[in-house]
Amino acid sequence: MGDQEEISTDGIDPEALESARVLQAVAKEITNNEDQSKQLKLIVETIAYESLKEERDYLVLTEKTREFVDSLGFTDPFSVSKTKDVINILLLMWNHTNVTRYVLKSVYNVNIASTADEMIDQFPSDLKQLDAQSAEIFAKALKDGSESVKNIRLMVVGMFGVGKTSLVNNLIKDLRDENVIPVSTEGIDLRRCQLMKNGDWRLDKEHKSAKYKERYITAFKEALESKEIDVPLTTPNTIDVPEEKEIEVDNVITEEKLVPLETISRHVEKHKDDAGIKEYLPLVHDIQDFNGDENVQPPVPVEQKTNTTVSVWDFAGQTLYYSTHQFFLNKRSIYLVLMDMTKGLNENVKEEELSGTWCGLNQECTYLDVFKFWLNAIHMYSGYKSMSSEINPTVILVGTRKDEMKGTDDDKEIQKDKYFELALRPFERSSIVQHIHYKKFLANNLSPKDSVFDEIRKEIKCLAKGQDYWGEIYPVRWIQMEQSIDRLRDSGEQVINMEAINEANQSHMCPLYEKELSLFLKIQHRHGNILYFDTEHLKHLVVLAPQWIIEVFKCFITHKRNKNPKLSEYWRTYEDLAILKPEVFNEIMDSSPKDVNKNRDHILEYMEYLDVMAKPLKFEDAEGTNEQSDAAGYLNPTFLEFHIVPCRLKNPPPPIAQFTAPEHREKTPVLCFVFVDNFMPPSFFHRLVAVCIRTWCISKENGQYLLFNGLAVFEMGKTSFLTIWYKDHIIYARISSCSKECTLELEFKLCEEVRIKLRESLHNFVGQTLEKPRTPTGFEEYIQCPKIKKDSLYNVGLFRLADFMYNRELTCKDCLKCHAVGREEVMSYWYKEQLDRLDNDDGLNEPAEESDLLRVAKFIDKEFWLLGIQLDLKDAEMNKLYEDCDGRKDRRTFVFRYMVMWKKKEGKKATRQRLNRAIHAARLNFSNDEITPVTFDSKKT
Repeated sequence: MGDQEEISTDGIDPEALESARVLQAVAKEITNNEDQSKQLKLIVETIAYESLKEERDYLVLTEKTREFVDSLGFTDPFSVSKTKDVINILLLMWNHTNVTRYVLKSVYNVNIASTADEMIDQFPSDLKQLDAQSAEIFAKALKDGSESVKNIRLMVVGMFGVGKTSLVNNLIKDLRDENVIPVSTEGIDLRRCQLMKNGDWRLDKEHKSAKYKERYITAFKEALESKEIDVPLTTPNTIDVPEEKEIEVDNVITEEKLVPLETISRHVEKHKDDAGIKEYLPLVHDIQDFNGDENVQPPVPVEQKTNTTVSVWDFAGQTLYYSTHQFFLNKRSIYLVLMDMTKGLNENVKEEELSGTWCGLNQECTYLDVFKFWLNAIHMYSGYKSMSSEINPTVILVGTRKDEMKGTDDDKEIQKDKYFELALRPFERSSIVQHIHYKKFLANNLSPKDSVFDEIRKEIKCLAKGQDYWGEIYPVRWIQMEQSIDRLRDSGEQVINMEAINEANQSHMCPLYEKELSLFLKIQHRHGNILYFDTEHLKHLVVLAPQWIIEVFKCFITHKRNKNPKLSEYWRTYEDLAILKPEVFNEIMDSSPKDVNKNRDHILEYMEYLDVMAKPLKFEDAEGTNEQSDAAGYLNPTFLEFHIVPCRLKNPPPPIAQFTAPEHREKTPVLCFVFVDNFMPPSFFHRLVAVCIRTWCISKENGQYLLFNGLAVFEMGKTSFLTIWYKDHIIYARISSCSKECTLELEFKLCEEVRIKLRESLHNFVGQTLEKPRTPTGFEEYIQCPKIKKDSLYNVGLFRLADFMYNRELTCKDCLKCHAVGREEVMSYWYKEQLDRLDNDDGLNEPAEESDLLRVAKFIDKEFWLLGIQLDLKDAEMNKLYEDCDGRKDRRTFVFRYMVMWKKKEGKKATRQRLNRAIHAARLNFSNDEITPVTFDSKKT
C-alpha cells in the first residue's frame, strides 16, 4: 500500500471513519496474500466507481457484496465481526460519495472524483445546489465547452401612471429616436436590447442569427487561445453524423466523442444543405481563418456592440397583475422602482374599480403602501433568505414627474431625497434596505435627451457587474437550443408541446439528450426565460413567453364587453360569486387573443396548477364521509362542473366574528401562519382558498357559498367546519363543531390533517420563491391565546409554537388580565400527537455526546434544515457548510457537521435535552408518518 499522504477527515462522520479504519487494517493484514489483496481491492473499487454513476446498477452492489461474502468473508483474517464491518463500509460507500472517496484514498491511495466535483467551482452560484444527477449533467455539458454570459435583466416597476413606459422609451435609443408615444402597458412589455460600446441600448434586431454566431465565435476563440489546435474542441463543434453515431436515447450520461477542429469543415460540407447546418458554414470558415491569431477579429459593425444583452421588462402597474410576480421577479434582476414625485406618500391611490381588491391590496391603500409592497415583493421573490452570500444592491429608486415639481433643479433634488428617505423609514431595521442602491434619480420623461437617462443606464450596468451571476459560464452546446426557442418565440409561438421542442432539438448539429434537455428547460424556467413545470399534467408543455401567463390571467379578471345576453345569469354569478361556468369560460376564450384562444385546451391545466381556479367537490360526496377519514381529501372525489376563481371574490364577509368565533360551538384555538418580514403576497391566501375548494366542500348558508373576499368556510364532515381568513401578513384557521355531543376534542386527528394540508400548501407557494436547500421558513406557526375574548382581533395574543417546545408555560399580556398559557392548552387540538411525544425530558439534561449527534444525523429526514434553524444556526452559515460538504449528496454528514458546530458554539449548554426539544420544534412541520423517532437513553434513573 505504501506511504499515504495525510488525508483530511473533514466531512466524514465517526461511523464511516471507524469502518474505513477497519478496512484499512484488514487490507494491511492481507498484504502478503496477493490474490486476496487484489480481489478485495477490485470489489471495493468496482462498487466505488458504480456508486458515482447517475444511473447506478444495484446488481453491481449485490453481486460484488455476495462475491466478498462467498470468497473472503468469514475466513482468516475476516472474522464474523470484520466481515460485517466490510459489508457495512461497502453499503456506506454506495450511499455516501464522500465516504467512497475517503475510503479509496485512505486505503488504496486512489483519487476519484465525479465531473461535478471537478467543475463545481465553475457552476453558476444558484446551480451549486443542484441534485447530484443534475449537477453531473450540467458539469459534463460545461466540460464540453463553455461561454461567459453577461446579461442584464431589468425590471421596471411601480404604480400605474407613474411613467414606466415613458422611461423605458427614453432608455432605448430606437424608441427614443422614433419618439414613440407611450401607451399604458397591459401585462408586461419585453424589449430585448444590445448594450453598445458608448453605453446606449439598441433593440436587438439581429436576435435570430448574428447574435448567436458571435457567441459561438467568442467561445471558440477562447477555446483556441487556451488549447492547442490539435486538442479536440468541444460541442457545438462536434457534428453528429447519423451513420457514425446514434443519437442518445437511453437517458444514460455517456462521454461524447469529440471531433477535432480540422474535421469540422469536412462534416459541415457533407451536410451543408441540411436544415440548421447551412447557416453555420461561414462560421466554421471564420473559425478556421482565425487559427489562433489574436490579431484577427470578426467584422464589427460601424456602431460597435458589446457582448452584453439587456432585457427590459416593463410591468403593468395595475394591482390586478401582482398575483403573477412569482414568474418574473428573481435575484437575477436589476430593478427600477418608480414613484411619482407629485403624489404624497400618505395620499390614497385611486385605481380602476375593484382591481385593488382582486390583488389583495386595500382599495384605500396609499402610495407608501404600494412602495412598501414592491420592496417586500422584490425581497421575497428574490430568494435572498436562501443565499449564503451577502445582499448586493439591486434596486434603483427613480422619481418621476420632475417637470411638474416646483422649485429649482437643486430644490427638486432635495425634495426627491427627502421623499425617499421618508419612504424607506419603515425598513430601517430590515435587511430589505440592503437591496437599495445609494444613488437615486429624478427624471423628466418629457426630455429624452436629459443626461439622467445616461446616468441611469450607467448605474444599471454597474449594479449588474457587481452581482455574483455576472460572467457566469454556461455550456456552449446549449446555445443552439436557446436559438431555437427564440425562433419559435419570434415566429409568434407562445405555448408549444414537447414534441416541437424535441423536433427543434434533433435538428441541431449536436442535440441534447433527454435528461440534459430537461435540465436546460428547468434552468431556463428558473431564470425566468420560459415557464416549464415538470409535473405529470404540464411537463409536455413549454410556455416560451412567460408574459403569456399574464395574458391568460387577464382574460379571467378584466371586464368583458359584448357579453352574450343568453349567458347573463352565468355572467352575474361569475361577477358576484366568482363561479366560472363552462359557458362563461368558452365565451372568454372565444373573445381572447389568438395566442390564448388556440391554447384553450391547456388553459385550465395551467390555471388549476397555479391555483388561480379550482373545481369544488360535490356536496353529496361529503355527506357519506366519516370525520375520522383522511381530511386531506377523499378516496374517490368527484367535482362540480364549474370552477371558482378565488381572486375574483369581492364581497366582504358579514360580521366576521360569526365565522371566526361562532357562539355555542366547540372551537379549537386559532391557528396562525405568520409570515416573516411582516409581508405576505395576498395571492398566497387566494391560492390557499383554491386548494381548500378542491379538497373540501364549501360550506353553504341560506343556499349561498360562504366564500368572501378574505374569508372562506369549508365542511369537514357532518358537524365540523373549517374557517380560514387573513389580515396583512397572517393567515388564520379554526375548526368548530356544532355537534351537541361536543366530540371535537376527540377529533384531534382531523385537526392535525387539516393543519398539515394548509401548511404544505403554503410551503409549496413559498418554495417557489426560494432556492434549495432552504426548507420553507418563510412563515412560522403560532396559536392565538384561547382566552382572547374578541376573536376578531388580529395579531394579538399570538404564541410561537416552537417556544412551547422549550417552555411548559408562556405569559399572555394581551388579555384583560395577565395570565399563563400552558402547552397543553394550545397544542391539544392542532398538535396532539406532538404533544404526546413531549415526555418528561428532565433526565436528558446532560451534555450531548458525539454518538448522540451521529444518531440524530442518521434518523433526521425532511426536517433536517429546520433542525439547524432551531439550533440557532443561520441560513448563511448552513448554506456554506452545505456546499462545503456537498450536502446534496450526503445529507447525514451535513447534519452531523452542523450539530458539531452547534456543540462548539454552545459549550455546556449543548445538552441532550436542548437537542431533543429542537428536534420536536423542527418536527412541528411534519406528520408522524413522515418522521423516524430519535431516542436518547438517559443516564439518570
